[in-house]
Amino acid sequence: MPRYGISVREILKRTVIVEAENAEKAVRKAEEAVERDEVILDVDDYDDREIVPSEYWEGGRIPDGEDVSCYWQLEGCDGGT
Repeated sequence: MPRYGISVREILKRTVIVEAENAEKAVRKAEEAVERDEVILDVDDYDDREIVPSEYWEGGRIPDGEDVSCYWQLEGCDGGT
């Protein structure tokens, strides 16, 4: 049976208020704050989830014989079908 790589992406988001002359400078200030670890997102900042075929393989399908032992494997999960 074919195997597929499926990517699960969870998106964290937090809005911060920044005083600045314009939006570009506000973004820069926020980026600098993140780099200084002043803004650290955690589970409370969960916003969305996306589950899609992995971009590592065309259409997510893993070629026969490819070593994927370093990935988390959901063996025997048939969802009841």
